[in-house]
Amino acid sequence: MSDQLDSQIQTIIDDHVKRGVVGVSLALSRPGEEMRLYQSGLANRFENIPMTGDRLFRIASCTKTFIATGLHLLVEDGKLDYDEPITRWFPDLPRAAEMPVRILLNHRSGLPDFETSMPMISDKTWTAEEIVEFSFVHGVQKDPWHGMEYSNTGYVLAGMIIAKETGAPYSEHLRRRIFEPLGMKDTWVGTHESFPIEREARGYMHVDEEGDSQWDVTGAGEPIDGVWDATEWFPLSGANAAGDMISTPRDAVTFLNALFDGRILKEKALAEMKDNTSPAQFPGSNTVANGHGLLVMRYGDADVKGHLGQIPGHTSIMGREEKTGVTLMLIQNSGAGDFESFWLAGVNEPVGRILEAASAAQA
Repeated sequence: MSDQLDSQIQTIIDDHVKRGVVGVSLALSRPGEEMRLYQSGLANRFENIPMTGDRLFRIASCTKTFIATGLHLLVEDGKLDYDEPITRWFPDLPRAAEMPVRILLNHRSGLPDFETSMPMISDKTWTAEEIVEFSFVHGVQKDPWHGMEYSNTGYVLAGMIIAKETGAPYSEHLRRRIFEPLGMKDTWVGTHESFPIEREARGYMHVDEEGDSQWDVTGAGEPIDGVWDATEWFPLSGANAAGDMISTPRDAVTFLNALFDGRILKEKALAEMKDNTSPAQFPGSNTVANGHGLLVMRYGDADVKGHLGQIPGHTSIMGREEKTGVTLMLIQNSGAGDFESFWLAGVNEPVGRILEAASAAQA
């Protein structure tokens, strides 16, 4: 990778921090080259600690790509089929007979969701069963296949299927089949595993102009200089298989490179993940389609297949642009309480600029 491209990318993330983001960590790889790491800003705003490449982040819904991969591995193992009804594992779940396994991954299940109703700033440890029950109490179930509607609950159920089929928490399946073979030593599943908290980048939530939040911030106290330290607000057990992983950009790109290069799944399962797509949109993002654990995000002429992550204090994008092979993860320890104001709109601009610079350098 040229010094000129390195300088361009560093300038892009420095500019992002100048616009108010607390800190940014980025990993980027191009075919035939070593992965490069970039950082800017602070890992801890109130103690003025600089961002470094070994800082850990809550990668939120980027977890979903790992869970989907874990489920696809079980399909390859012959333990389940994409099209069998989930009544085999959840006989009492409303309308389960109308839901095949694949519908848990493609956000068309109609299952009620729990994300914005989940009480935060709490010491409660959630079980997957409690989350599903909570979803049906606080959300509204719709018809399966009724259309595209983001479903965290579907991924909680996917994690439960992995556990039921392997006889162990889904974290053990991911660690044995993905983390350990790939040497991902900086990745943990927060629901089941402890991690070195002292290495975590603190996460900050910006307050929108009206002071509103999509999250229930009861008990948060007053923000300081327009931000809350929201690092521990959303309980990782409350995110469960929908978003409970801790990792670094380096480990995430290591995973994506292995996934897209066919070193985890065989051709048929990988095609199911990335090519079996349908149109989709999410507020504040560049998403144009959704597969089975991978979103398609459009930046100019570049279609990136990967995922987005958002949890109070941390916002991330990871993916590969298949035409060029450029693979990246950008994560920032800043996020707002409003989907439209800062959720993923905040990271779209630097990601687009980085992809443009990296692609131009290959031309």
